[in-house]
Amino acid sequence: MINVWRLTKLQLLSSFGLNQALHTKDPAQRRKALLISLLVITGILMIGAVSFGYSFMMAQSFEQLGRMDLLLAVMMAVTSLIGFFTTVYKASGVLFSYKDYDMIMSLPVKTSHVVASRVLQLYVMNLFFTLLIMLPAGAVYAIHVKPGVLFYLFFLLTLFFITLLPIIAATLVGTLISWVSSRFRASKILNMILTFAFIIVLMLGSFTLNQGQQAIADVGAALGDMIFKVYPPASVYVDAVCSYRVSALLFFIAVSVLAFMLFSVLLATRYKAIHTGLMTSRASRAYKMKPLQANSAFKALYLKELRRYFSSVNYVLNTGIGMVLLLMMSISLLFVSSEQLGTILDIPQLSDSLSTLSPLVISLFVVLSCTTACSISLEGNHLWILTSSPVPKPAIVFSKVAVNLTITLPITAVSWGLLAYTLHAGWMESILMLAVPVIYACYSALLGVMVNLKLPKLDWTSEVAAIKQSASVLVTMVIGVLTLAVPAVLFMLLPGVGGNLILLGFGILMAAVCTGMYRYIQTSGERLFAKL
Repeated sequence: MINVWRLTKLQLLSSFGLNQALHTKDPAQRRKALLISLLVITGILMIGAVSFGYSFMMAQSFEQLGRMDLLLAVMMAVTSLIGFFTTVYKASGVLFSYKDYDMIMSLPVKTSHVVASRVLQLYVMNLFFTLLIMLPAGAVYAIHVKPGVLFYLFFLLTLFFITLLPIIAATLVGTLISWVSSRFRASKILNMILTFAFIIVLMLGSFTLNQGQQAIADVGAALGDMIFKVYPPASVYVDAVCSYRVSALLFFIAVSVLAFMLFSVLLATRYKAIHTGLMTSRASRAYKMKPLQANSAFKALYLKELRRYFSSVNYVLNTGIGMVLLLMMSISLLFVSSEQLGTILDIPQLSDSLSTLSPLVISLFVVLSCTTACSISLEGNHLWILTSSPVPKPAIVFSKVAVNLTITLPITAVSWGLLAYTLHAGWMESILMLAVPVIYACYSALLGVMVNLKLPKLDWTSEVAAIKQSASVLVTMVIGVLTLAVPAVLFMLLPGVGGNLILLGFGILMAAVCTGMYRYIQTSGERLFAKL
């Protein structure tokens, strides 16, 4: 097990940039690491406060039902679902798509140890969300129930095993998708299609389950039976933590550990074959000499960036899922009226304000689909090719922005047409429903590439480190969500002012910000690239 621990430690230090932050002598790098740390801590505190408030509100209802154990059961099931959902499309990248595969596999360690270390890396990533959800829920439970000392001991012990089973299940699904797709020529495209299809089916099933939850939400016993039936480990967890049953505690831990060991050993038998199938490129047809075509520098850079985008399964899955969800939501509203949606979400006034809020909802999906926040980082050790190319550096930046707009704008336009029809929006609401998301698409694309130029991560070994774990992605997402929160807060603070007027004014302001960022890149593009 010492080899597993050493490999996991090295991978985590490399993925999160901790090694460089701890040992760098550059004052600028130290200041940057301190700024990022403060931002991360602030985000953790904010998410923790929201999680505590949500658990506290749920606890009031469960206390009236006399079933406080359901609080931990529900939050444990939610944590497991989040871990499963986020791991399905990360598994392939962490397990197979990393640059130092040859070096790692040449080490005198077993293949099962390598697999175990990669799964543990996924586990540590998801442990962060487990702590953010379960610690506030445990605190709320302790405040209401005032349990004995064994609760705190059992609760802390099980905390580190909650997401292990969901992660193994998600990794198994991701590995199966990767293995099936590796048997075909267009393995990467098939991998993307299968993963997207699985996520869509999973979300549709969750939506159906949510409707069932609403129907029995007032019956504590029925709700508990449903949770324990859908996810049996929740029953064992509640028996161990709330009823202090040692046998349930040992069973829960043993099943989690044994499943982890068994999965590592079984995957090791096909690990090299799956990696070879995914990394091998095949010629789709016989090569024929054709006349060469000349393009402008910008078009050539755009086509290169577009090919780079669709050549990475992780890149597409992590940045494209937002637009897929937006399209799914728009299509689903063709079959679910706004009144029914308000009933399902327990927001009776939703139908009255949905047309006004829809521009911000669409913009949220657009902001979450930013491809430029990691586009510079993904150049990695090939960045010198771009920096030494005889092309204007602003053209390189704008080619990456153009790819982002290519991904977001077509789906935004289709979703706008569907939502304008289903919500029966007026002419002003329809214009804002299209204009505001388009402005935010430009804003997030320009913001992402500017932040990535300031906070590049070029020393990655796995694409997942640049796509999901880099500082530029985190900063871009936080800033984008905060700018969306401003008009939402204005809606609440200024109820006498029309929502359309607020959106119009804020849209003009954001358009001016986009113009300023565009001019800044034009004038400072060469200087920004010179600092890389």
